[in-house]
Amino acid sequence: MRLALLFVCTAAACGDNLAHYPDAPSDSDVRLARAFRTESLPGCAYASPVLVEAGGETRALVVTSQGWVAAYTLDGEQRWAFELEAPGDEAAELAATPVAVGHRAVIAWQNRGADSQSRSSHHAAVVDVATGTLDPEFPELTFAASQPGNDGEVMFRATNAYSRSTIVLGKRPGDELGLAYVGFGNLRDEQPWHGWLFELDLDAWRSGGTAAAFSSVLLVTPEASCGNLPTFDGGCGGGIWAPSGPHVIQRPDGFELWVPTGNGQLDVSRRDYANSILRVGPGLAFDPHCDPVACATFDPRAPAEACMASCRDMFMPRLRAGDPPLAPQNGRCDGLTFLECYAELDLDLGADSPAPVTLASGRTVVVLPAKDGAVYLFDADHFGTMLDRLQIREFCGDNGGNCDGYNWTGTMVTEPLITHVGDQPVALVPTFYYDRVNPGGVVALDIVESGAQVTLRERWSAPRRDDREAVQLFRQQTGRLVLLERDGVKYAALADPADKGGIGKLLLLRVDDGAIVFRADLDGPGQRYQAPARVGDRIMFTSCDDGYAVPAGPSHLEGWDLAP
Repeated sequence: MRLALLFVCTAAACGDNLAHYPDAPSDSDVRLARAFRTESLPGCAYASPVLVEAGGETRALVVTSQGWVAAYTLDGEQRWAFELEAPGDEAAELAATPVAVGHRAVIAWQNRGADSQSRSSHHAAVVDVATGTLDPEFPELTFAASQPGNDGEVMFRATNAYSRSTIVLGKRPGDELGLAYVGFGNLRDEQPWHGWLFELDLDAWRSGGTAAAFSSVLLVTPEASCGNLPTFDGGCGGGIWAPSGPHVIQRPDGFELWVPTGNGQLDVSRRDYANSILRVGPGLAFDPHCDPVACATFDPRAPAEACMASCRDMFMPRLRAGDPPLAPQNGRCDGLTFLECYAELDLDLGADSPAPVTLASGRTVVVLPAKDGAVYLFDADHFGTMLDRLQIREFCGDNGGNCDGYNWTGTMVTEPLITHVGDQPVALVPTFYYDRVNPGGVVALDIVESGAQVTLRERWSAPRRDDREAVQLFRQQTGRLVLLERDGVKYAALADPADKGGIGKLLLLRVDDGAIVFRADLDGPGQRYQAPARVGDRIMFTSCDDGYAVPAGPSHLEGWDLAP
C-alpha cells in the first residue's frame, strides 16, 4: 500500500462555482449550500461514497479506478488515503461500491494492465476504516469458480469479468458480520461472459482464511459454449452489473436477495436466467419455481405468458396484453419480438435495481425501471405476477433526435427512490436521453391500489416536459436521488453529470409537486450512476473531472447542506 495525505479545499478557499446557475426561486425557503470540496484523488470515482462508523465518528469512504481508497470526515477532512498494490506493471481498479460492516468495509477490485483495460485477476479485501489499513484478519482473496454447465464445465474467466455492481450485505440469525455479495458482468459484452454472484461469509473468512470465505456462487447462464448458442442473442450474458446492486430484504429470520440480470440467454429450460429479476436466499441456490407444464416448451424469443406468469421467484419483462410492440426509430425492431428487440438495442434488464413498496393494505409490490423506457410493477410474493407496465419515456432518437450511443444507453439506469406524499406511496425515477430532442428528468409515479388491482400513475415530471431544462439537462446517464426533509416537507436531491468538459448540476426537487426549488453548479462534471451519501441535512457525492482521459480522473468529494 502506498500511503498519502491529501487536504480539504473549502468553498471559501477554492471558490464557489455557482455562476452558471441562478439561486433558488424567490418562493423557496430552502437551498443547498456547499460545505466543502476536497482535494483530488487519482482515478475516477465510479463507485458511490459509503458511510462507515469508525474511529468514533462517521466517515465517508471513497474508492477510485486507479486503486485509491480514502476516508473523510463529514466536514471533508481526509483521515487517510492509500493505493492498492498490484503486481508488476499492473494497476488495481475499483469500480464496485463497497459495503460497510461495522467499522470495516468490504472492497472488490480488478487488476489490469497499467495502460489497458485487460483484466488478469479479481480480488476482495476488508478495509479497517478506523486505521486506514487492510484488515489482516481478512487475508486478500482472489475470485475463482467452476460450475457444471449444460455442455461442460464453466469457468470464471478473469479476462471476461468486471465487478461494477454495489456490494451488498445480508445477515442470518447468529451471524456477527454476515454475508457479502459481489457481482460480475463484463465490459462491452465481449464473449464469452456470464453473470456471476459470489457469496462471501465474513465470519468464516475471519476465522478460517480465504479457503473458508467463499460459501457459495451463482452462475446465471451455465453455458460452456457461449458463442454457439442457437438463439438470437448469440451469447451467455446475464451480467450482474446494476450500479445499485441487488436489493437485500432483511427479515427477522434471515434475508433474501432480489438480483437483476443483464442481457443474454433467457431460457428457463436450460437454466439460463438473463434479463430477469431473481429471488435467492443465503446459499444462492436458485429455482424460479415456474409451472413445468406451462414452461415445458420454452421459446427464448417469445416466452409464453402462462409460463412467465407462473414463476414465483423470477420476473421476466414483457408487454401487457394490448400494448403496442416496441418501435424505436429507423425500424430497428420491426418484425422482432419483445426480447429480440431487447437484444438488438442492448436493453438489458440488469441495468436497474428493483425497490419494494408496502401498500396500505399490507401488500408489497416491486417497482422496477428499465432501459426500454418503461417502469414495471409486479407482486413481491409472486414475481411472475406483473401488475402494470407504464411507458414513461420514448426511445432515444425518437421524434427526430440524433441519439449518440443509441444501441445501448436506454433511458434509465437507476434504483427508484420510494417515499410517501401523505398516505400515497410514490416512486421517483431519474431518466435521461443521449439526444437533444426528447425531455429527460425525474418522473414521480403514484402506486395506486384499488382492491386487488395495483397500477402506476404519473404524478409529475421535473423539469416539465415543455421546459427548456428538460432537453438541456439529463443528456447522459444521470445520478440517483437522495431524500431530505425540512419542516415536514420532503425534497429529493440529484447530481446530474455534464457532457465531456462541462459542469454538472445539482438539483433540489419538492417531492409533492416536482418543483425544482434550487439549482447549482457542481465543482466539476459529476459522475453517472452516483448515489449521494447522506447524514442528517448533509449530502456528499464525488465528481470525476475527466472520465474520458486515459487514465480517467481525477476525482474529488464535495458536501452540501440543506439550509434555509
